[in-house]
Amino acid sequence: MAQRCPRCGTNNRDESRFCLYCGATLPGLTTEDAPRPAVTAPISTPLSAIRVIPPPAPRGRAPDFVGLLGVAFFLLVLGVVFYLNQNLLTDLRQWWDQIVGGRLLFRPPEGVISSAIGFWALIGVTNFVVAALRWSLRRTKIHTLGAALGGIGAIAFAYLLYRYSLRQLSGSQLVSFEAAVLAILLFVYIGLGLHWTSTRRRLAYEAARRSPR
Repeated sequence: MAQRCPRCGTNNRDESRFCLYCGATLPGLTTEDAPRPAVTAPISTPLSAIRVIPPPAPRGRAPDFVGLLGVAFFLLVLGVVFYLNQNLLTDLRQWWDQIVGGRLLFRPPEGVISSAIGFWALIGVTNFVVAALRWSLRRTKIHTLGAALGGIGAIAFAYLLYRYSLRQLSGSQLVSFEAAVLAILLFVYIGLGLHWTSTRRRLAYEAARRSPR
């Protein structure tokens, strides 16, 4: 017990650096001999090359030229119908006056009926042309089917109007038959659409395309 603590007076061993009682630094230990915290060198890890994947570029939507052509056909059909029946506006006004007067079941003028037959027949032919263009240019089944079924519905309505003009059908029969035709066409459209877009058929089609021939 050679070293005496200058703070508390406790005797400590010669090799002691700190007082056993109060922890003060003993006089025999210089500042250079005081323990220093170990400094750990930073570990430098090489940065791995990170490949930045750019986001996919947005695909521009091509304009639907076939749809624009269908609108042009529709306007052309309207022009043809009004050209063939110069008194169509007068007939429509007369029919509208009867409807406003409360006679909802009033038979339209013969000029309106004949013009409606020509209009829906031409619309049906136009839909068939649009369906052929959609299939030849885009190869989209669902759009081609929709245009073709629309043409069938228009042709069927023109035929029913023709029977109505000959007084072979009444107004209620005309509406009932056309509603039945539209229901059948809608059922066919939904059924084939679901069949074509089903997951199993789409995966099988993609697998068939990827398989070597």
